[in-house]
Amino acid sequence: MASKIDTPAKRHKLPIAKKPVWERLAPGVFLGYRKSPEARKWLVRYHDPDAPKGASNPYKMQVFANADDAHVDEEALSFKHASVEALKLAEAASVPSAKGALPLTVRRAVEEYIAVRNARERKNKGRVSIRSDADTRLSRNVLSDVDLCDTKLKDTTPERLLKWLDNVPLKDATKKRLAGDFKAALRLAGDRYTKFLPATWKAEISSALTVKNNDQNGRAIQVLADEQVKAALRVAKEVDDEGNWDGDLHRLMVALAATGARFSQVVRIDRKGAFKQRRADRKTGVEATDCAIMVPASRKGKGGKVEPPTKRIVTASDFEILISGPNTAPGGPLLQRWKNEEISPTVWKRGDRAAWYHASEITRPWRQIVERAGLPKHTVPYAFRHSSIVRQLQAGLPVTLVAALHDTSPLMIQNHYGAFIVDASDDIIAASTVSVAE
Repeated sequence: MASKIDTPAKRHKLPIAKKPVWERLAPGVFLGYRKSPEARKWLVRYHDPDAPKGASNPYKMQVFANADDAHVDEEALSFKHASVEALKLAEAASVPSAKGALPLTVRRAVEEYIAVRNARERKNKGRVSIRSDADTRLSRNVLSDVDLCDTKLKDTTPERLLKWLDNVPLKDATKKRLAGDFKAALRLAGDRYTKFLPATWKAEISSALTVKNNDQNGRAIQVLADEQVKAALRVAKEVDDEGNWDGDLHRLMVALAATGARFSQVVRIDRKGAFKQRRADRKTGVEATDCAIMVPASRKGKGGKVEPPTKRIVTASDFEILISGPNTAPGGPLLQRWKNEEISPTVWKRGDRAAWYHASEITRPWRQIVERAGLPKHTVPYAFRHSSIVRQLQAGLPVTLVAALHDTSPLMIQNHYGAFIVDASDDIIAASTVSVAE
C-alpha cells in the first residue's frame, strides 16, 4: 500500500483532522502524522510490552517532533528521519520488533559510538553534563553531512569516505583525529552488525580512513634536548608566577616532563601515589631512597579491564616540586588548580581547588612557554612524552621496559621511535658476565 505521508506534497493534500494518519514501520510500531490548523506533528504508537494481557488499549502513543512541512524551525523532521526517531523511541521502550527495523546508516553508527564515548567520558570524569571530544568532532564534521549520514552502512564505500575526507577543511593532525574517531565508529558498527555487512567491509573502511600525519607535529621533530626541557620548565615557572597560578601550572609541567605520561594520566595521579621508598642496591648492598610517582594506567582502548598504575622514579628535586602544592586529602589528586567562578558576564572570582579537567586549559600558557623558551613554534606539550621515551631509548634501556614505563606497546615504540633505539645488548651481556672458572 502506498504511503500517504512520506512526502510534504502528499501530506499537504491531507485534510485537517484530530485523528492522525498512521503508517506501519514494524510489527507493533506505527508512525503517525497529525495535521491541525496550528501545527504539523509526528507521533509514534507502539505496543506496550508491559500492558496486561487482554487490555483494551495495549498501545502507548506520544508526539515527538514537528514535521518538515510545517516550516516552524530547523529541528523539524522529514518522514525518513521521523521514522528513525519513532523506531528509536519504540526500541527504548523495549519493543522487540523496533531494533531490527532501524535502518543501519552511517548516522546510526556515529550516534551509537558518540553515546559510548560520552558514557565513558562521564564515568571517567565523574560529571553528568559532559561531551567527549569525539562527540564534538563527529557532530561538527560528520553528522552535519546529511547525504553521507543517510547512506546505509552496506552501501558505504571507501571511495565515498575518501571523497568526504578530501573535502574536510581541517589541518592534517586534526583530520587524522577526526578520521580515527569516524573509523572507530564504523568499526564498532561493523562488530555489532557483522551479519548485515559484507565480509570485507571493515577492512576496506579502515583502509580508507587511515590518515598519515605528514605535518610538523610528527614525533621525530617533537623530541626536545634535555636543555630545552629544562628551559621550558624554567619559563613555565615564570609564566606561573606572572599569571598567579600559585605553582599549579609549574607542577603540572614538571609532572609531564618527569614522568613522560599523558595529560590524562598525570591529572589522575593520587596524592598517596607520591611517596619515598627505601631499597638496598643489589650489588653494593647500600641503602638508597627513591622518589616514586604512581602513574595511573591510560584509559585508551575499548576494553573494560582495570590496569595497575606504573611506578616512575623521579629526582628528589622534581619530587619536592610535585608535592609542594596545597595539601589534598588522601585519595585526592596530587595536581590541582584554582577554578574561577562567574559572578556576572564580566565579573569572576576565585573558587575552590579542583583537578585539572582538559588539556585545553594549558593552551594559552603553553604558547607563552614555547615562545619565551625559544622552542620551535610547532612544539606541543606531548613533546615531553616523546622526549622521555627517546631519552630512555638512547640510554640503552630495553624497548619492552621503555614501553612499560610509558604505558604503551613495544610495537608502538619500534614503529615510531625506531631511529632512536640503541642496541645495548653487548653492554648488558658484558655487565652480567661473571667468571665461572676457578
